[in-house]
Amino acid sequence: MLLVNTTRVAAAERPASIRDLASPRWKGQAAMANPLFGTTTIHMAALFTAWGEEPARAFLREVKANDVRIASSNGEVKRLVASGEVAFGLTDTDDAAEAVKDGAPVAVVYPDQDALGTLLLPTAVVLIKGGPHAESGRRLIDALLAPATERQMAESAAHMPLRPGLTAGTDVRGLDQVRAMQVDYASVASAMERIQPFLRKWVGL
Repeated sequence: MLLVNTTRVAAAERPASIRDLASPRWKGQAAMANPLFGTTTIHMAALFTAWGEEPARAFLREVKANDVRIASSNGEVKRLVASGEVAFGLTDTDDAAEAVKDGAPVAVVYPDQDALGTLLLPTAVVLIKGGPHAESGRRLIDALLAPATERQMAESAAHMPLRPGLTAGTDVRGLDQVRAMQVDYASVASAMERIQPFLRKWVGL
């Protein structure tokens, strides 16, 4: 999602798309985490999957030409936006929610709600087939999937609740309140490895 510094950016002028990272309007005023690591790698792989190879490469070249600041992590992006060193940045829900809870002058924007949609990363739990403690595993899964646990995860870690009616504050929406990017997650996983050479070159390695 996009985290916007409200001191630097008026409500009517807030960026609303990931493509704003490449907009001349925001040249030198945005940040994103190093795409070689973490969820930013997944996000870039999702763009390669959704847009295709060449459009995604062209977008990242435009981002680089737009002097977007490459931070060490999503947490660093949060700090840069909260301090006003940049006007906005691409980050995760947990870091964005933390900035809001800390009282920083920030606003959360779910990007591309009129087109591409916001990338959603599912959190999974699995039961190992043939494992020695299947019943204990099932009980753990039931506990993790309970409404009370879901609410706790939403409130403490800004995980997006799946059940209608479960909320985690005004800055974490439910699944039914967000237009999600339509991607095949198996293809995204495959792209993560495939795009590494391009990303390494992109960051200057």
